[in-house]
Parts: sequence; structure tokens; C-alpha cells
Amino acid sequence: MQTDPHIQAQIQIPATLIWVQCIAFVVLYGAWILPEVVGFRNTALVLGALTGLYPIYQYRAYLIQKRSIPIWLIVGLFAWATFHLLFLAQEYPLQALEFKRIWKYTAIGSIFALGLGLSLANSTWSASLKGKKSPFWPMIYFGLCLPALIYLLKYVLSIYGGILGIEASPAFKIALHPSWPYWVGKTDYVAFCLPTLAVSLGQILLLLRLPTRKVSQWIEMGVYFLMTTATLFLFYIQDIKNGLAYAVLCILLFATLLLFGGSSIKLRHKWALVVVIVSALVAVLYPHVQKHDSWGTLIADTKIAFQLDQYPHWKYAGAQGYPNNEYGTVVYSANYERAAWFKAGILLAGQNPLGYGLIEDSFKKMAKIRWPEVSPNLSHSHSGWLDVVLAMGLPGFCCILGALFIALRQSWEALEPWKSLVFWSLLANVLLWITTEVSATVTFAALIFWVTLAGGLTLMGSHQKGNPVQA
Repeated sequence: MQTDPHIQAQIQIPATLIWVQCIAFVVLYGAWILPEVVGFRNTALVLGALTGLYPIYQYRAYLIQKRSIPIWLIVGLFAWATFHLLFLAQEYPLQALEFKRIWKYTAIGSIFALGLGLSLANSTWSASLKGKKSPFWPMIYFGLCLPALIYLLKYVLSIYGGILGIEASPAFKIALHPSWPYWVGKTDYVAFCLPTLAVSLGQILLLLRLPTRKVSQWIEMGVYFLMTTATLFLFYIQDIKNGLAYAVLCILLFATLLLFGGSSIKLRHKWALVVVIVSALVAVLYPHVQKHDSWGTLIADTKIAFQLDQYPHWKYAGAQGYPNNEYGTVVYSANYERAAWFKAGILLAGQNPLGYGLIEDSFKKMAKIRWPEVSPNLSHSHSGWLDVVLAMGLPGFCCILGALFIALRQSWEALEPWKSLVFWSLLANVLLWITTEVSATVTFAALIFWVTLAGGLTLMGSHQKGNPVQA
């Protein structure tokens, strides 16, 4: 269905309302993974959802076209979760508790994300008619950077506070143990900082493709480069192996697109830049790989891990030690357990394709039923996507992944900078959910937030009849 272009021309979202939405996003994204700030987080979430109702209502006519499929798939996800609770729940009290907590939280975030996406798309569409850029991008990008910036502030105060004569409170220092009140997990840093790195790379690529560049654009490119470096520094200092691995994949994709994509840069300069990028990666990652011998035995440890019955040590979370690999050395526990849990999760998903119903503990519950002797310390399969399948079954998984990939495809018809934001942020989420233990309240809500935001930003294609075409 083709939406009447006059409808789009007549829709005007007040700039004041969009600024309120952007401020709410900055507060929410910056505080999302921080402990002891629930009040700020929930206030921003509710405020964003309330202000998002207006643009959603204004664009209701757009919700009956094919481009709205990602949005309706997310609606279908919530419908499936409700159906699962009422008719398929295996532990109704626990699932009902999650429904009131995780699913309510995620639903409010989805309304916020959809309304924000529509408002930003509207402002960019209107600005493009006047040959201008949307004024809201710097605020959105600042919000994306806040988790990494807050970490850097904590790092400086933790390491150099005494030297600088600053006695910071524990809230402004890096907590080193999960029992500490202000501790932030490694998985949270991956979930909220990897998209920032990916989006920064996308913006650098966008600026490099311009025929000419002003001084202000070189400065902007420098900011994106600094945030990319800051995120890599965070992953390195926190010793987050999967964060570094996925960051490298994003950087390699960036280098490939730079080398073979359209650009005003000469080919020899592209090659020189790619060589510099690869050399920098090698220089940064070599000490990390040398420090962690587990990279060298990853394949050997995985072979042992996949023999679930012959080597059942994975069931006991280290209580009964670990087997030897083909080199005659004891497997690295992280390699062995995560690979074994992944294969066990695949077996459990095949036995229960409709899911167990719990976002956070389905693997633990299903493993206990299948293998009664397993340790109570087992929690996740350490694959976010697999945990989603175990929780909501194939229907729920297909709703999320279907919405994500359709929005990814539709991003090519969105206006910049949102085209780049959608593509790189969704790509980062696809990657980080492969081997990261992120099936939890905040990170699950963030995933659905990203997908729904993408649905709002791509609802109005730049190539629809009557719409301005991106130059």
C-alpha cells in the first residue's frame, strides 16, 4: 500500500516534544545499566513512552502498509508472550512475575522507541525539504556515548583520583566484584557499548563517502574515532573477550565497505587506510591474545565440550573438575562450559520448540528436567539468541529476528543519519547476542527497544512517491 504523500507533508511533530524525547533517551541509555538509579531510569522510560503516543497517533495511517511489518512483528511478540503465559506456562507463578516485570518494562520501552523513531524520521524528512539536517542527531549520539563516557570517568577517578586529590564516592568508581553495590557486568558493557562503536564506524564511513569534507566534518569524524577507541579501551581494560571479538568484526566490515564502496578517496589512499587499521588492530590485540591462552585451544576445547555424555563435567559448574583436551591439557573452563551449554541448549530447544516461557532462566529449568543431576548454578546457555529460543520458542524468536532483519533491509531507504544508525546498531545487536549472556531484563528490553526504534525510523522510506530522496 502506498501512503498518500500529502499525509506526510501535513504531519508536524512539535520540536519541543522531540527534544523532550531525546532528553529522555539520553537519561535512559546513560542510566540503563547503572545500579542504584532506578528512579531516573523509570522516569525517563515512562516520559519517553507518554511523549511517544502523540507521533504514533499522528502516523497511524502508516501502520497499515508493508513497511510497518517490523512493528507488527513486535506486537506479535507481545501477543505470543501473553498467549504463552495463559496457555503454555510450565511455571505460571514465575512466568507471571516476569510478565509483570520484564514484559511490562519492555512494552513501555517499545512505545518510547516507536514514538522516538517516528519523531526523528519526521524531523529529518521536514529538514531535508529545506536542505537542512535534523538537529537531533548530536543529542542521540551523546546518549549512545554515555555508557562508555561514564566508564571512562569512573576509570580516571578509580586510578588517578588519589593523584588528582579527588576522593570520589564508590558510585563514581569501578566496582571490581559482583557483590559490590555499584558493580556493572561485562555483558552489560557489551550490550550497550558495542552499538556505540558500530554506529561510530558507520558515521565515519558516511563522512568519508562525501565528495568534499569541511573542517567541521573532520572534527566530527575525530569525535567518532575517539569514541571507537574509547569503546575498544573499555573492552580491553575490562578483559571482555567477546566484546573485542565483535568489535574486530565490525571494524573489518568497516574496512571492507570503505575499500569496495563508493567514496571520494583514491584507491591507494583506501588501501593505505585499511593497512593502518589492520596494523592498529594487530598491535592492540596481540598482547590480549598472548595474555589469554584460551584462544589457542578454543577449537580443541569445543570438540571435548560437544561430547556431552562422554564428558559430563559441564553439568556441575566446576564442582567435579574439567576433562583434558586433545593436547593432554585441561580444557579452559570458559571455552568448555560455554560450548557444552550451547549444544545442550540446542538439544533442549529441539525438544521444546514452543519454549519454556522464562526470559532469564529457561535454560536452567529445562536442563534440570532433562538432566536432574545438573548443578543449580547453571543459568544461561551463554548464547542470547539460543536463550530467546528456549524462553519464547521458535514463534517468539522468529518475531524478533524477522522484525530485526526486515528493519535492517528497510534501513537502506531511510534518510541519514538514521540509515546508518539502524544498519550498524542492528548489526551490533545481531553479533553480540550470539555468544553473550544477555537474556535478562535490561538487555532484553534494550534489544526490543533497538528493533522498535528501527521500525519507527524506517516506516517512511525516502524513496516513496512524494518523499524527498536522499542525495
